[in-house]
Amino acid sequence: MAVTGCSSGGGGGGSSSGAKTYNVTFVLGYSDAQEIPVISVAGGTAAGARWPRNPVRLGKDFGGWFKGDVEYTSATLINDNVTVTAAWSDETPRLEDQPEPEELADLFTDNLPDSLSNSWKIWGHHNALITQGLGADPTAMAYKDRLYVISSSDSFLYDGGVVQNAGGYNAGIQGLRVLSSADMANWTDHGVINVGDQPKPWANPLYNNPMPDPVTPYQSRSWAPSAVWKKINGKDTFFIYFADTGNGIGVITADSPTGPWTSPLSKLLIDRNTPNCSAEEVAFLFDPGVMVDDDGQAYMYFGGGGGGLDSGYGRRVKLGKDMISIIGTPQTFTAPCLFEDSEIVKIDDAYYYSYCTNGASNSFGLKSYQIAYMMSYDPWDPLADFTAPKGIMDSPKSQLGTPDENNHHCIFKFKDDWYIAYHASTVSQALGLDLKYRSTHINKITVNPNGSISPITMTRKGVEQLGNFNPYVPNEAETIGIQGGIFTRPEAGASGGMVVTSIDTGDWIALYGVDFGTPGAKQVTVRVRTPDTPADYVGAIELRIDPAGDGITSDDGVLGPANTARIKDGTVIGRVQFKAKAGEAGKYASVTVDLDSTVTGVHDLVFVFYSSSLGDSPITKGNLLASHHKNGFEFDQWQFVK
Repeated sequence: MAVTGCSSGGGGGGSSSGAKTYNVTFVLGYSDAQEIPVISVAGGTAAGARWPRNPVRLGKDFGGWFKGDVEYTSATLINDNVTVTAAWSDETPRLEDQPEPEELADLFTDNLPDSLSNSWKIWGHHNALITQGLGADPTAMAYKDRLYVISSSDSFLYDGGVVQNAGGYNAGIQGLRVLSSADMANWTDHGVINVGDQPKPWANPLYNNPMPDPVTPYQSRSWAPSAVWKKINGKDTFFIYFADTGNGIGVITADSPTGPWTSPLSKLLIDRNTPNCSAEEVAFLFDPGVMVDDDGQAYMYFGGGGGGLDSGYGRRVKLGKDMISIIGTPQTFTAPCLFEDSEIVKIDDAYYYSYCTNGASNSFGLKSYQIAYMMSYDPWDPLADFTAPKGIMDSPKSQLGTPDENNHHCIFKFKDDWYIAYHASTVSQALGLDLKYRSTHINKITVNPNGSISPITMTRKGVEQLGNFNPYVPNEAETIGIQGGIFTRPEAGASGGMVVTSIDTGDWIALYGVDFGTPGAKQVTVRVRTPDTPADYVGAIELRIDPAGDGITSDDGVLGPANTARIKDGTVIGRVQFKAKAGEAGKYASVTVDLDSTVTGVHDLVFVFYSSSLGDSPITKGNLLASHHKNGFEFDQWQFVK
């Protein structure tokens, strides 16, 4: 079955239509290994971009994929179904031995600043979802007890090192950012999909240069995504639909909700040449909202722009069974005061079309930049069969006091409850930037017995954590509940393709609700990449549990330059140092150390960093650009051991 909701990708290897396809299955060869999705490859071709990145196993070096003695790579021609298994060897020792405990403790006692680096949300809060990056126009897709949130990746723009106003948003949107979570409190940062336009190195110095090729073979921008998945030919397939500014809608596909993504088409799915979609007929050809119904039929609602009670700019169309074609001519769908942000979702037996209003004079009580919805019992009903629109969520500016009026949302179901994802400029505000850079937030919604949705209050606290976090499996360092001072960046050798970077002394990351259980944890293993220089570089991590909030701590607190937040204190449970052996600098290395004592039960977990590099800390409005750097060690993965 398919997940329904606004958010409930692509050929590689040169396949041709009608060619027989074969499956490649990947086996990591050890217990509790993360699953790598099966990929489908056209017979007689190579997997190319569909081939997974090299896997990572703590304490081991990867030696390739093999069937017997035959090695398979992304360039191998596939002519049959095949299962390949990872080859592993013991990791080459690359780090010096650990110093005496007292010496290691002195690194932190003597060098930590009086206050740790500021966070850009309050301790205990779950909004915004992340603060090491930005994200606007969110969509959400539930898959196998995990929630995937994909957003327009707002990026700070600089001129002479000073952050500039986001302006019309166009220049600052650098692809699509992907996050995921099993508990809605700790979020894994999967990085940014470079859909169709190269991110600008001057916008973010942590981007690799040159960047990987864009996903689409045609030049496009990527805004306001809508993500869904559907079983096609017996295989779960994932789709992201995106706006090419205001002039078309594209689609990319993947075998996994985190990619790799490829383009199934050589052009946009819908463009100005699509019937009933010309510039004269639809002002803004953007903001797709896609739903896969229980019978497998998919629908897309899109369009917007202009003012007035009835602009006539809304459109809807059925998607083909392949999800990359449309059936017939898009229909005009008129929603009162429609501006943008079309979404369609099924709740029980009813269909809810929701959108952002334009503030035109109306008899429905709708306000400017408000999220409104209409109901029907058939997603293809004419407008007359939908209920009158009802406003349910006012703008971020009116609710949170942030500088952005723009409102964009997605209603979705996750683990039996209904939620709304939306954007607001709380992180930008906390940094002291009176600008419109946006971040993704989530709040719970109430669907009443009569099917109506109660008014929604945006909050900085966010939603409750759903279950506890497991520390006994390999965890990505870029899985974060809250942090101070760090950023993330793509890195080919990292286990998840991303690392925590820009690490300075006093920076930190934390996870909420980590369950050490019984008999408890006695050791911890971490994987890092040491910097290339200097030769005498030393990095270290101090592990703490149950810190307290510092600075602004109230649930309704508003952060800014004069009202900052961070953590303090907590019980130290262990420390680990990283100093590369001669000739091993700049490489990944794993190290396992004993904890100071066995840790049991549920705790909030903090990694506090020491770095002998010369980065800028704490991050402030004046040195935000300089705070992006790769001068220290980079944190990749961790796991506790019983």
